[in-house]
Amino acid sequence: MHLNLAAGDADEGSQGRLWVQAIDRVREPNSTISTWEIGALSAGDIAEISILQDGEADPPNEVKRTVESPNNLFSRVDQARGLLSAISACDKELMLVLEQSRSNEPPDEFKKIARAIGSILAEFDRSLIQPTLRRHPELFAEAEGKKLV
Repeated sequence: MHLNLAAGDADEGSQGRLWVQAIDRVREPNSTISTWEIGALSAGDIAEISILQDGEADPPNEVKRTVESPNNLFSRVDQARGLLSAISACDKELMLVLEQSRSNEPPDEFKKIARAIGSILAEFDRSLIQPTLRRHPELFAEAEGKKLV
């Protein structure tokens, strides 16, 4: 569960907004995000949250499923598999560069190289791997075997 508060503009006296999100990750790499709008808050308001036993609850105001995201990639599984293979090959090459840098570069330069490579790999995951696996969860085990997740 996540409790979120967005503050309004204090200069304009606008209200803040409070909402609760639950993220169900049972079907990874896909998840379901349920959001309950608690309401508007102003300075001095008090919000009380009580955790109840499992049972009936108010339905969420919004439900998003990552499997339905328009950002998911590759309509064809063979294309998705090709992307995972390409990223795996690139990952291996970048790791080789990193290992060579460890012994051939000064420590401060190695840290910069490691950060840069880490940023690239994180972006691969965010922009390519996860959107592909959300559409093709049947490739998750294959991605695990390639050490991509």
